[in-house]
Amino acid sequence: MKKTLILFLGLVLSVFQANAQQLDSFVENYYNMADAEFNQESAFQTVDYVQQYWRLAGNEGFNNSIYHVVEKLKMAGYVLEENAKPTDRLTYRIEKRAMSRPTWEPVSGSLKIGNQELLNLKTNFNMIASYSYSTGGEKEYEVMYVEKVSAESLNGMDLKGKVVMTEGSPSRTFNEAVKKHGAAGVITYGLPSYNQPEKHQNSISFTGIPNDPEAKAFGVLLSYKAHEVLKKAVLARQTKVKINLETKIYESEELTLVAELKGSTLPDERFVFSAHVQEPGANDNASGVGALGEVASSTARLFKAGKINPERTITYLFGDEIVSTRRYVQEDAERAKGIKWGMSLDMVGENTAITGGSFLIEKMPDPGAIWTRGKEKHSEWGGRPLKKDQLKPHYFNDLTIGVFEMIGDKKNWEVNYNPFEGGSDHTPFLQANIPGLLLWHFTDQFYHTDQDRIDKVSPVTLKNVGIGAMIISLMLTENSDRLADVVLYEASMSATMRLQAELKLSKDAIANGADLAEQKDIISTWADYYRGVFNATLDIEPKNMEAFKNNLSSTQDALMGYRNLVLGQLR
Repeated sequence: MKKTLILFLGLVLSVFQANAQQLDSFVENYYNMADAEFNQESAFQTVDYVQQYWRLAGNEGFNNSIYHVVEKLKMAGYVLEENAKPTDRLTYRIEKRAMSRPTWEPVSGSLKIGNQELLNLKTNFNMIASYSYSTGGEKEYEVMYVEKVSAESLNGMDLKGKVVMTEGSPSRTFNEAVKKHGAAGVITYGLPSYNQPEKHQNSISFTGIPNDPEAKAFGVLLSYKAHEVLKKAVLARQTKVKINLETKIYESEELTLVAELKGSTLPDERFVFSAHVQEPGANDNASGVGALGEVASSTARLFKAGKINPERTITYLFGDEIVSTRRYVQEDAERAKGIKWGMSLDMVGENTAITGGSFLIEKMPDPGAIWTRGKEKHSEWGGRPLKKDQLKPHYFNDLTIGVFEMIGDKKNWEVNYNPFEGGSDHTPFLQANIPGLLLWHFTDQFYHTDQDRIDKVSPVTLKNVGIGAMIISLMLTENSDRLADVVLYEASMSATMRLQAELKLSKDAIANGADLAEQKDIISTWADYYRGVFNATLDIEPKNMEAFKNNLSSTQDALMGYRNLVLGQLR
């Protein structure tokens, strides 16, 4: 096996010109610039500002967060698009759109049983289900505990003006208890196991109920501790609780912030970043807002200092998760043709010593999302097996992993990756057949809970993720003469290591009774995938296209030769 590996490496190395460099040396200048310029304290301060609000598109906290980033960008040199001169390359705009429903925000809240306060919004930010109405002061309610809420279980019960308590979905409980039986509200408990509720007994996971202006009802969400106390009391026939909720529901408009550093010679081709603003957490996703705001600001400072000059445009989106990104991709067909790469920053600031988990790069669909084995591992978020026709061969995976692994080595920082799972702002890119990746962390034991506060955020992590994002965007938009060769070289090295790793896994599988034909199919699928990856490098539009195509052809031949050698080892 060692001989075949050396043979392939020799073939790959021989097809590149003498000045072709490995990724680390090519990236070094970008790394030094980004590392020196990125202000982690400024990023952290933005996170701290944003995380104070319960953010939902259109509400005061969401809008204040958008305008906070605007002020940061203005200080870095971005100009309002409508006031910009033709020569201004740093611009921003705020897009405003009508919303199909009102927005919502919590103001205050408490839950008491007797004189004991179980919950207060000041310490349990997520205790009120979104789109709950105010109670109109503190009011006493009778609680009816129902183990499993359904049409059958509530049939015949008198719930008028009472509150239904259960374990499960507040929305489903609301539809049955409030809409069909006239309950005043619902009290529910439910936390995924990865939130470790028995350990973090005061955590509450945010969720919502339908907006019902007729019922004007409410939902109260419980922590593990509050649930245990209240359930015990109710089952002991102490069924009276006092609830005091103040919320706001009002008409508003949805804001999206779009900032750009326009490309010098290829302005219609672009790298697009996205960070969603809504959701109430610090890491989710005030961290993405803070990191991307500083990426945009640092990039602007480097540009104004004459240290960078991207040929392609870099776009920075801040808005409503998936909605804003999908709209940006779909609403302008001509603009979409020029979007070459998309990257989502979502949960990028974790202090993993507290939160658990690690930094992850969620890859575009590759064979690791079909056969999840070896180093491939889904997060606890989870993913379903894909099919071959869903694969998206592209160098973006290996380039991004390579850059972040280099940073990890320099910073003594753990970097991992996971097969495609979906669920964030990278998905609209992929659905539009645009290369798209997610930078994130998981498993964060405080994910989607009100314990996701600023004390769980690390300025160092914000910087590590931020400079990696900067480096990749600058590499691909500055479009150096050597870029395509470096990217192809990195992809070829990744292909080599992958086929070598899959061979070992397949040999072990066959030794344990696996089907030979299936194992050969796995190897062949990875090889075919990397043929597609190599071909994708043409979208970089190499400066010396003829010479590059010769390199590409020779690298493809070397890959197929190595594939055949690997397949020959399987018996």
